[in-house]
Amino acid sequence: MRVDELMSAPVFVAAPDDTVGHVKNLMLKHKVSRIIVVYERALAGVITKYDLAEMLESSEARWRRRHQDRALARTIMTENPITMSPNASLTEAAQELVANKIGCLPIVQDGELLGILTETDLMAHFAATHSRLMVATIMNNAFLTCHRHHSINHVLREMNSHQLYRVIVEEGNNVPVGIITHTNLAFAKEPFTSSKDILMVRKSERAGVQKNRYIEKVVQVAEDIMSEPLITIEQDARAVEAAHQMLEQRIDALPVMKDGSLVGIVSKTDIVRRIAE
Repeated sequence: MRVDELMSAPVFVAAPDDTVGHVKNLMLKHKVSRIIVVYERALAGVITKYDLAEMLESSEARWRRRHQDRALARTIMTENPITMSPNASLTEAAQELVANKIGCLPIVQDGELLGILTETDLMAHFAATHSRLMVATIMNNAFLTCHRHHSINHVLREMNSHQLYRVIVEEGNNVPVGIITHTNLAFAKEPFTSSKDILMVRKSERAGVQKNRYIEKVVQVAEDIMSEPLITIEQDARAVEAAHQMLEQRIDALPVMKDGSLVGIVSKTDIVRRIAE
């Protein structure tokens, strides 16, 4: 199967001097995670939800004042993005995505932008197969967690320091209750400047007795923007089932459970990596 048989078209585009706020509105309106930036009908760059989320950590003061919506697209876009020929195979496209750690490929021929191929497109192709591959075979054992009362800045720092794109939110008893991705961060409606009182537990003693409860005033926290209820999948499920769930729920990853415990996470990237093999 060739790229042009699976790519998405038409492509939603913005100009370099459009505002970031305009780009965000395009993503929300069309339910996409990437916008192609075009200048004089030529491909100039790509903006993803990851770029939007990165703005939050790069300048906290500007983030808090919400000035990023007035920034120009050209200031955050990835210039000269990697492209793919419409005649390439899906395996070649998957290999390009994995090798460069990117989530999309603009499809270009003779300088003309024809479409875009994303991890979601490849996952949809995989979901239509009869693969017997199991979730346990492709899931990632490395995952991040945070408490539901951790600050948004803490979540951002953890994501960036570990180069992971999602954080599973837990209760104090390590029960997963939600998930935060770059989508939650990029499209959160609140300015994260208001504060709230959080009832905290400093430590637990024997027999689960919690002591030293106190009130802490914090800015908005993980539970304020996390996606819930948490959608999970069992370790012994088929990877095709995971792909179907992610497509139906319009999500990028599923926490993986075994005997009621969190053991890993499976994402679109894990599926694309297998296609690349």
